Amino acid sequence: MVFAEPREEAHSRHWVFVAALAGLIAAGASIRFFSLGVQSFHHDEVITVMRVLPGSFGQMLHEVKVSESNPPLYYVLAWGWVKMFGRDEFGIRSLSALVGTFTVALGYPIGKQLANRRVGLILTGILAFNPMLIWYSQEARSYALMVFFAAFSFLFFLRSLDTRRGRDIALWAVTSTLAFCSHYFAFFAVGIEAAWLAWALRDRWRLLLPAFAGVGAVAVALLPLIAAQANPKHIGWISDGPLGLRYLQTGVSFLIGETGHVIGEPPRVGYAVLPAIGVALAALALLAIGTRRERRGAALGLGVGLGVLALAGLAAVLGKDYVAERNLLPALVPLAAVVALGFGAARARLVGVVLAVALCSYWLAFDVYVTQTPNLQRPDWNAAAKALGPARSPRAIVTWRLAGDPLRWYLGDGAMHWFGGPERIREVDLVGKKVVAEQPAKLPAVFRPAGVVRMGRVTIVRYVAPHPVMLRLKQLSRQVTGFHATNVVLDGPSRSRLYLGRNAKTSPSFELSRARAVEG
Repeated sequence: MVFAEPREEAHSRHWVFVAALAGLIAAGASIRFFSLGVQSFHHDEVITVMRVLPGSFGQMLHEVKVSESNPPLYYVLAWGWVKMFGRDEFGIRSLSALVGTFTVALGYPIGKQLANRRVGLILTGILAFNPMLIWYSQEARSYALMVFFAAFSFLFFLRSLDTRRGRDIALWAVTSTLAFCSHYFAFFAVGIEAAWLAWALRDRWRLLLPAFAGVGAVAVALLPLIAAQANPKHIGWISDGPLGLRYLQTGVSFLIGETGHVIGEPPRVGYAVLPAIGVALAALALLAIGTRRERRGAALGLGVGLGVLALAGLAAVLGKDYVAERNLLPALVPLAAVVALGFGAARARLVGVVLAVALCSYWLAFDVYVTQTPNLQRPDWNAAAKALGPARSPRAIVTWRLAGDPLRWYLGDGAMHWFGGPERIREVDLVGKKVVAEQPAKLPAVFRPAGVVRMGRVTIVRYVAPHPVMLRLKQLSRQVTGFHATNVVLDGPSRSRLYLGRNAKTSPSFELSRARAVEG
């Protein structure tokens, strides 16, 4: 009877711990799935659902080759997924949400492998509520899959260092290969882990050589696809901004997610101040009171996480500039593990746990706030399409370069095409920032303003002429939309065909807004 109470107490603590872990994973899943359909598709997602996935399996692989800059694994999975769940926002994004939930569940084994169960629990919470991971768990692209397999690879990298067993090395090779097949930029993390293993397990070459050979064989097999996808139009935009600024944006995004520049604006740095303070406190705790094992774990996390950032920077200096926050996502889980080690340090005790809870609570509140704040979301092209309504006369839509495809998707792609000009146009709709309503359009005088609709980050101004007027692309592309690059989409009755879009219904928005029309 003397030992019964301690044993029962330990049993009770175990189930409390299990309940807390299950609760964090469930919370991470809930916040990913609950708001899946809140935001419209943006340009890259529309490419996935409108161009890559609709056809046969062979057509899908062809589109990956000619219109993508990523490996095929995500699209192979998504092609089968949409057959069951559909190509709408919830259907296709649910694949990323599920994979993102699996990533949350990896937090515990990674943290435990680095230090102990408490660190594992804290890392699970960080991965559950981190806004950047939530953002890409709700996107119809390959980033969530890359993060998942990169995190899995990191776990078996850690286990291989500790156990030195062939099974863990083999599993590292398999998960590394899957990460590389999800996104090419997983190569940075995989390369660092491979070099580390080669040095730390140099007496295990018989086990390492088959693993390295397998990963290398897959990398070589992907080289023809990489060469075929080497289209500067796909990724040439990345190097437009200063390298230092893009690293700053990466740091801010890792703390609060994508909050602005997805529509050509800088991220909201102010929202990242409190998370940055929390991360700094975790780092200080780790340095001041961390045990030897905790500091070793931090060195591993920093080695992989900062190594990814450094190698991407080196590649940029050498002329292969791919430094963008989404491409650097393989660094996020290892760096998050370092933060968890600081909060979960044995000597930090309750203070570290309280600080971890405070950080996760802030992120949870911010995650909910984003769902209620359109200016922190992807542009609402669905609402813009509904406001535009179906065209009843030849119409040109002048908008952001990356808005053309989303508008084609939500209006209905069947009769729309890119403006080549010259074309006879009776209606011109400017879809941009609020500047489109603050100054008159540069159109022939026959076009008169017919209405304004303002919807958060997007403003629409309609101009109508009494009869079709011949317009050239140059005349339309010079219109001010607030974006640095514009595109023009043409729709409306063409020859004997009447256009009916996906949202084929009359749109009273402009009729109701005539009183607010901009004077031309």
